[in-house]
Amino acid sequence: MNYIVSCVLKFITSQNVINNDDDVQNFYRYGIEISISSLLNIILILIIGIIIHHVIDSVIFLSLFILIRSFTGGYHADTYFRCNMLMCITFTLVTFFNTIFSQSISLPIAIFLVCIIEAIILVFGPIENKNKPIDESKQKKLKITGFIVTIIINCIGIFFIESYVGTMIILTVFLIAVLMVAGIIKEKRGDLCEKL
Repeated sequence: MNYIVSCVLKFITSQNVINNDDDVQNFYRYGIEISISSLLNIILILIIGIIIHHVIDSVIFLSLFILIRSFTGGYHADTYFRCNMLMCITFTLVTFFNTIFSQSISLPIAIFLVCIIEAIILVFGPIENKNKPIDESKQKKLKITGFIVTIIINCIGIFFIESYVGTMIILTVFLIAVLMVAGIIKEKRGDLCEKL
């Protein structure tokens, strides 16, 4: 990853798109790393979806994950490799559970899961990343937007709850809520370790 990022950075610097200032270089390095990691996540999930014959699941998972996480935040792995692994594992698990439970998730269970999801988003969202602080006015907007977006998506999931797609939607959004809680726990542990 570092080699690719360095090559891209050298190229755009040689083209006089950016200058050699350390702050500028670090800013662009971070942006390039995030872009490559995100693109790699998308490619890996689609490849796994093709391999396990769940392409529609991979599209639903990626669409919801990218959309909702932009408002709610959540758990962030410490390295890009761990991030890529976590995405692949969580997608595989959600698809596996959807295959098992898609016929047995009833409307009351789906509504119960949606209530948990919305409570987590309303109480904890958005989860702030130490590398990317959010100012207070933006936090309120993100919380409200995240809540509304997930309500709409969850309603679509409930409407299609008797289908494989409906349960995939509910389970994916539930995973995002779980990752929000995991993000909070990780931040609390980090704060505790710093105090020790």
